[in-house]
This record gives sequence, structure tokens and C-alpha cells, in this order.
Amino acid sequence: MLLRWRLLALAAMFPAAAQQPSTGALDIYITSGGKPAAARVYVWDANGRPLLIPGAVTYSLREESHSVIDQMATAMLPPGKYRVRAEKGMEFQAAEKTAAVTPGEAARIDLEVSRLYNMNGQGWYSGDLHIHRSPEDMPLLLRAEDLNVAPVITRHLGSGTEEGPPFTETPLRSVDQNHIVSFQNQEVERLGKGHGAILLLNTRRAIDSNMAPLFPPDRDFAREARAQGGFVDAEKPIWKNVPVNLAFGLVDSVGVVNNHFHPHGVLLEAEKYGSMEREGAIYKGAAGFAQWMIDLYYSFLNCGFRLAVSAGSASGIMPSWPGYERTYVHLSGPFSYEQWFRDLQAGRSIATNGPLLEVYMNGQPPGAAVDWEAPAGVTLAIDAHAQERLDRVEIVYNGEVIRSFSAGGNTVFRTALNLTITEPGWLAVRCFEPVRETVRYAHTSPFYFLREGKLPVKRPAALRWAEYIRRLAASARPADYPSAAAYEMARSAFQDAEAFYRRLAE
Repeated sequence: MLLRWRLLALAAMFPAAAQQPSTGALDIYITSGGKPAAARVYVWDANGRPLLIPGAVTYSLREESHSVIDQMATAMLPPGKYRVRAEKGMEFQAAEKTAAVTPGEAARIDLEVSRLYNMNGQGWYSGDLHIHRSPEDMPLLLRAEDLNVAPVITRHLGSGTEEGPPFTETPLRSVDQNHIVSFQNQEVERLGKGHGAILLLNTRRAIDSNMAPLFPPDRDFAREARAQGGFVDAEKPIWKNVPVNLAFGLVDSVGVVNNHFHPHGVLLEAEKYGSMEREGAIYKGAAGFAQWMIDLYYSFLNCGFRLAVSAGSASGIMPSWPGYERTYVHLSGPFSYEQWFRDLQAGRSIATNGPLLEVYMNGQPPGAAVDWEAPAGVTLAIDAHAQERLDRVEIVYNGEVIRSFSAGGNTVFRTALNLTITEPGWLAVRCFEPVRETVRYAHTSPFYFLREGKLPVKRPAALRWAEYIRRLAASARPADYPSAAAYEMARSAFQDAEAFYRRLAE
């Protein structure tokens, strides 16, 4: 009798299913650590077709199709066998089971999503700097992915376009003591003829949406965000605007791990969206594409910039969930939204879309800077974890790999070693999972070894960007700008940026 009344109640909830007497109920229960939990859930039928759960927060874009449920959900399904998988971000081990649905019966699946590693327990807190999801869904999505910080892009601007709700006066919403959403965030994205995208986070006022493909320059928007106390993320290093904005000191972080990397593949097309041109066959293919991102970042560091790594998924536009790409920040004080961004700006960060990576130099996290006067030894501690397998871990100094370790396909890699630093510069650590349908890797912000308070400048790197900006300026035409005055303002900005890099080279 109890089952009969239960099925009648479910039929009332799902009237379409009520017209199909041959359906049965599949109850899905999620726990983590033995307690009810939220998670991202996949359901496939016997033919491998993905199914979405009615009433849940669902997401279906290209190859990615999932539902997000809070503790439990019920799906009315035709009879047959179903495979159900629950995932909860990269700090948890996925759980998967199969169940048979029988007409007029209720089947139950219990999925325990166990914790793989606790980054918060080690002082690292996660954030995704590039999210385009509904603000109403974000509290559940944060808990489902165990993502600590989520600055949602509520205003997306392009050449004469504006997407998103009116700019909110509510900056933050605390989901609970470990999960915070913010809503005063804007993206300027001018692709094709434009010079790329830039993220303006934690802004208090909406920027002017009246813009052309090349004017005003992103430099002006970054300056306005800074004047409001905002945070400027370069989104990814391949955009043409990045070396210009760096020359004016207007970049806080750059998306070394970014939204071109998806769970089911890598979006290799970049130039058609207006990125820089790739130079050399080494940057072709999925692994080469990641190396391109990394090498561009290194060229900026070799110009003497102290620049933090970041990561963002663009979930809502790309086939990824919030936190698929995430930035881990090691906090120097109690967790808060403001503290997280202060420590990110200080370079205490690691960007990843897979491996969990911790690195300490003499007990300090990335971003630490020391004065270099003569060759000296440091102790480097590296701890990496993966849900499946690790491939290799590499130590990079001034852009060159100085040590490489095979992880042997294990899920954990740990080492502590002594290094002698023979010249001033920067040191970073990166690790990779084996390349399969996509590329998953993690990268630290640098540790810095300064001479007279500054990083050394590699002359070829500075000349590279001076010449690049010269060519960028030469490619612009007066017809590309709304007025002659605008064209002259842009020319002046390019000249100032080029001069900056030429002074560095000297």
C-alpha cells in the first residue's frame, strides 16, 4: 500500500510519466562522509544516452549533460538498466552504480561521494573566476562542486551588446561559512577584430557599454575597475590585449588554465576568435595548445612582471561545470571573500583543471619573494593528487624545465628536495595528467628571487612584445575607430606600451 501511494504521489509530480503506466521510479540518494550532500549527477540508459532529471538544475551543452541534485532526486523512467554516476569537484572520488527499473516499482541507488583530499584543511581555498550561470542556481552549484568562491559574471559586454541582468547593488551572498557568491562582476569580450576579453571583478559600478570593436581600449576599462577597487583578470594569455595591459600595470592575474579546456576535449580554435597567432608546430594539438598558454605566461614573467596564475571555466557558455577550472589560493588569514582576493593578488595561487597541487618553498606558498645576492639553497616540497592518474611533475626556472619527475601513473606524487638557486629569477611547478580526450594540468604562481627588489628582465622577451605591439599598432586603421580623436588616442596608447618594453630591453 505504501508503494502504491508513493507512485501516485510521483505521478502527480510528473504528469507526463503518469500517462505512461510502464514507467518506474528511480530514487537517487547522495551522501559524502555518510551525510546527505549535493552533487553533479549523470544518468545514462542502456544505449549510453544521457538523461536529465526533471525538477533538478540541469545543464546540457555539446558533450556535457548532467543534473545537479541536493541530497536526493527521483526520476520516472521506462523499464530497463540505467547507469548513474555522481561527482563533486576534484577533491572527491566519483561514485557510480547501475540499477534496473521495473514498471510500477521504485528502485533505489545510494551513491557515496568520498573525499579524496581536503585542500581547505591545508589552507587552500578554491574559486572559479569565470562563471556565466544563473545567480539563483549558484548556491546549489557551489555546494555540489565544493567551490569556495564564485564571482559570477552578471554583465557581459561586447561591441554594442550587453547580456545579463541589470547591475546588482548586492555584492556578496554567503551560502554558508565556506561558500560565497559575488555578483558585481563584468566581462568585456570583443573577439574577431577586437583584442580579446578581460574580466573586471568586484566592481561597484557598471562600466559604459557604448564601445566599438577597438575603442575604448581594454586599458581604459581596467583602469576604471581598479579605480573602483576591483580586480582585473586577463582571462587567458593568448589575447592581443594582454601585453598592452601589462605594460600599464593593469593585470592582477591571468588564466593559465582556462575555458578552452573542457571535460571532453580541447577547443583548439583560437585565432578565429581574434587571439595571437601561434608560432611553431610545437603548439599544435591538445598538449601543444596547453604548452602555448604556459609559454606565453613565461614570456611575461621574463619581462619582470610578478603575475599570479588563475583559472576559469566560463560555465554557462562552455561545456564545463563551475569549478572545472579552478584557482586555489593559500590564505594568509581566516577565510573571507576579501581575503581570498588579497592573497590571489599576492600570487599565493595554483591554477588547475585536474590535479590537486601543493608546493611550498622553505615552508612558504607560491608568491613568496626573497632577495638574491649569491647562490643559495632552498627546500622545495611538492604534493600532488589526482582522481585517476598523474603523468609527470616539472620544476621550471626562468622558463626552463630544470627537474622532471615521472609520476608513474600513480594517483599521488610527493617529494621534498633541495635546490641551489644560482641566479635571480622565478621558479614555478607544474604537473600533468596523461593526455586523453582532454588535457588536465596544474600550475603554480612563481616563487621570486629578486635582485635589488626586482625580477631580472630577459631581453628577448621584452623585444618580442615591443615588436608585437608595434605590429598591432600598424594593423589598426582610422576606419576601425569611431573618430579621428579615438584613433589618435589608441595610437598613443600603443606607442607608450611599445616604449615600455623597449626600455625593459635596454
